[in-house]
Parts: sequence; structure tokens; C-alpha cells
Amino acid sequence: MNAPKPHDPTPGAIRKARLAVGLTQTEAAHTVRASLRGWQQWEAGDRAMPPGLFELFMLKTGQWPLDGITERQPVR
Repeated sequence: MNAPKPHDPTPGAIRKARLAVGLTQTEAAHTVRASLRGWQQWEAGDRAMPPGLFELFMLKTGQWPLDGITERQPVR
């Protein structure tokens, strides 16, 4: 296993984010179009989760702050 890059999410952060929204590993994997096995490897620390996929998961589950904006505003 390669050492994680400083910006890669830790296995603990991945698990915590999933549990915070009450998803199973299967449901979480489907959220970012990944396999169950891939998600399991990310949580176990066997593989590094790409930072972009972690950000996508956080965005799709409403856990990622967008520049301090708490309400969605229409794009003009």
C-alpha cells in the first residue's frame, strides 16, 4: 500500500462521513458510482479514495460547505 497523500481523505473520515448520513457501504458506493468492494477498501485503508470522489460524496450528501453558503441560491 502506498502512503496516502496529504489531501487524500483518511479511512476514518470516509467511514465517519458515511455514518453521518446513515448509509450502508453499498448505498454510499452507489452514491459515487463505485463498487462495494472499492468502498470497503477505502474504509479499510487498503486503497486511497480519490479526493474528487470524496468531495462528490460530501456534496451529494449535503456535508460539504460551499464557500460558506448555507442556502442554495439561483445562478444568474
